[in-house]
Amino acid sequence: MDQVRTPVCRGMSAPVETLGFERLPRPELSAAGRHGAALARFEVSRGRTILRDSYSRVPLQIVRPLYPEGGDPAHLTLINPTGGSVGGDRLEVELVLGEGSRVLWTTQGATRIYRTNGEPVVSRTAIRMEKDSVLEFIPDPIIPYAGSRYRQEVSLELEDNARLLYGETLFPGRVASGEAFGYNSLTLRFEARLNGALLLRDAIEISPRRADPRSLGLFEPYPYMGTFYVLGGSAGALDRAAENTEALLAGAGAVGVAGGASRLEGPGVMIRWLAESPVRLRWAFDEIWNIARLAVLGRKAPRLRKF
Repeated sequence: MDQVRTPVCRGMSAPVETLGFERLPRPELSAAGRHGAALARFEVSRGRTILRDSYSRVPLQIVRPLYPEGGDPAHLTLINPTGGSVGGDRLEVELVLGEGSRVLWTTQGATRIYRTNGEPVVSRTAIRMEKDSVLEFIPDPIIPYAGSRYRQEVSLELEDNARLLYGETLFPGRVASGEAFGYNSLTLRFEARLNGALLLRDAIEISPRRADPRSLGLFEPYPYMGTFYVLGGSAGALDRAAENTEALLAGAGAVGVAGGASRLEGPGVMIRWLAESPVRLRWAFDEIWNIARLAVLGRKAPRLRKF
C-alpha cells in the first residue's frame, strides 16, 4: 500500500527537526490513507532545477514538476485526492532545496478540514533551503468546516542568501452554508531560522467557542485572513517590498481590505491583512505576491496552473 523510494536524507546533514525518510513510520492497515507523507529533494543539474528524489504516501501525492516559465523555477504540485481531512489525520511533508535550486510549490486545491471527533487534523511541514536557493510556497486556502480542529506547523531552515516567499490564506469556514467561524479550534505556527539562529516565530490560535472572532479588535467585519512572509534577500529589496505593500494596502484600490507590512529585525518582511470577501482576499494576495516577487526576484508573479 505504500509508495517507497530510496531515502533521500541518507548521507545528508539534514536538520534534526526534519522528518527524514528513515524516520517515516510505516502505518498500520487501520491508518492507511490517513497518515500521509511526502518528501522531495531538488538540486541543480546542467543549469536547471530538477527533482532528484521524492517519496509520497497516500493521501499525499507529488506531481512531476513543470516549467511553465520556460526555465526555473520548477513548479511542484502537492495533491490530496481525498478532498479533505478528518480527525486523526496526520500529514507530514519535507522539502529540501539544494544549493542554487529554484522551486515554486503549490497545492491542487484548498485544505479542507471536515468535522473532527476526538483528535485534530495535524499537518507538519519541514523545509530546508541551502545557500542561494529560492522557494515560493503558495498553497491554496485553508477552509475549516464546522466542528473541525486543525493544527498546522511549518518549520524552515535557511542558509546564506536563500530566499523565501510564502503566502497563506484562511477562510472562516463554509460561509455559504452558514458555517462562518463554526470550527472548534485552529492553530497555525511558523518558525524560520537563518543559519541556525531564530529569524521569525509566528503563531495564531483561534477558538471561536472561547471568544467570538468577530469581536472588536479581532476580525470584526473582515472574516478572511492572509499572511505573506518574505525572508532573505538584500536590505534594499526587502525595504521595497515592505514600502510598496504598505502603499498598496493604504491605496484607493484596497477596498474591503485592511492590513500592513512589518520589516523584521533580520532579513525579512511579514505582511498580514484581513478582507471582507474571498475575492478581496485573493486580490490582495496576488498583488502582494507580485510586489514581493518583483522586489526580491526581479520578475512578475505567474498565473498558477491547476489540475
